[in-house]
Order: sequence, then structure tokens, then C-alpha cells
Amino acid sequence: MLEIGVNTNNECGKDAKEVLTNIKKAGFENVMVAFKVGKAEETLKIATELGLKVPYVHLTNSNNLWSKGEENKSLMANLKEQIELTAKYKVPIAVLHATSGGADELALPPNEFGLNCVSELVAFAKKHKVKIALENLDQPSFKHFKYVMDNIDDKNLGFCYDAGHHQLYIPKIDLLQRYGNRILAIHLHDNLMDWTFGYDWTRDLHRLPFDGKIDYDKIIKNLAKTPYKNVVMLELHKDSCGEPRLYEKMANLDFLKEAKKRAEKLAEMLELARKSGK
Repeated sequence: MLEIGVNTNNECGKDAKEVLTNIKKAGFENVMVAFKVGKAEETLKIATELGLKVPYVHLTNSNNLWSKGEENKSLMANLKEQIELTAKYKVPIAVLHATSGGADELALPPNEFGLNCVSELVAFAKKHKVKIALENLDQPSFKHFKYVMDNIDDKNLGFCYDAGHHQLYIPKIDLLQRYGNRILAIHLHDNLMDWTFGYDWTRDLHRLPFDGKIDYDKIIKNLAKTPYKNVVMLELHKDSCGEPRLYEKMANLDFLKEAKKRAEKLAEMLELARKSGK
């Protein structure tokens, strides 16, 4: 059976220690540590002490990759520190967004300066034996994602496939056919596939798989055609995303136990799809 995991910023505890303890109690073997919620090294340390494996981390993100100035310099320095921390704890993969997401005017159009910034990060990560996995985000950010993936031909830059984002924002684009040969990481979650263009991220629900409208039979069959053999990773937000909030009355540990069942089901589906070859 493929191993399963879940993100640390799943809102199932008051702090990193409680969240990670609940993840361990629920039976998960792996966690994706989200640096964007702070206290990254503390979280990595606690995960290690609990015997949890970290197959990849999630770096912070910003639109400032694409614009010159002090904010870009600060972002690049911060991301390099995060990559060094990733290497310190021997985590092999770091997930990166091309932008923060949102409407077009929130980020400059794709440009050579931003491309050079990503190339610099990829080279820096390679020196530290860390690979960068670029994640597909929302519709406005897709052109930045595509620009980077299509213009940096480096084995140290791969793809983090986010199934929820794909089906919510750009379902007509076959991301796995286009970039599946470079896949390094995955994020699996569910939503109602009802996004309309704008600033509103509340449609990105990050629900438990099978609690929304995403066709996971189709997703898994397409994923099975890729070389991905890493952890079946859920990326969930228990309480904060959108309405109705299905899990507010669930105890944190109960939510994570249910998440484990869903992850195991997806892992089983993926193994069966690979064996059948369909």
C-alpha cells in the first residue's frame, strides 16, 4: 500500500505540537510541513521527534517573485533560508507557488526577471539536494506556472499537482498529460467546482476527498498514468474555507481519523488503477 500523509496547517489543534500529535494519533505516517503558518523549524523538529516523515514542505509564496525591489530581495532571502531549513531536516522536496494567487492585477505578468528568480532558487536548492515542485494554483496564476514550467528545463524543477485547484480553476486543461512526467508531489482535496473569476478564495474549500464534486475516479486514473510513486498527500483545512463548513462540530482527532480513511481509499484506488493499466 502506498503511504499516506496530510498537511500540518489542517486546523486540527491550537499549535504545531497538538496538530502533529493528533496526526500521529490518527495513524498518519507522513506530514507536509507548511512554512507559511510560521514556526517552521519547531514544526519540523516536533514531527521528527514524533517519528513522522516529511516527504515535502510547502514554502511561503508571494507575488514579489515577478517585481524588482526590496520586497523581492527580502522574499528571495527568505525562500533561501527556508530551502536551507528543508535541507537541514533532509526533506527532499519543497513546494512553491509561482504567485500568491488572485486576480491578474495582483501580480505582474510573467517576465524574464521572475523566471531568473525561480531559476536562481532551483539552482540554490540543487546545491542543498532539495528539489522544487511548482504547484498549480488558480486561473490568474496559471500563466505564471506555465511560463516557468515551459522555460526552465531542469530535473531539479518538477510539478506539484493540486487536484483541487485543477478541478476548481482550470478543469479543461489536462495538467497531468502536459506536465505529469515531471510530477514530484500531490495535494488531494475536494470542492464544489463553482469558482468564478475574482478575488474570492473561499471556493477553494480543501474538503475531505469525496465531500465535494471532484471526480476522483477520473483524477486517480490520470494520476496512475504518471510516474508518481510518492506519498498520497491530503491538503485539508478543517474549518476556515467557505460555506457550508461541514466539519465544525467534528472533534479534531475524529476529523483526522476520517481523513486517514479517505487517504487510504485514494491510495487503494491508485494502486488498483496502476495494476489494471486503464
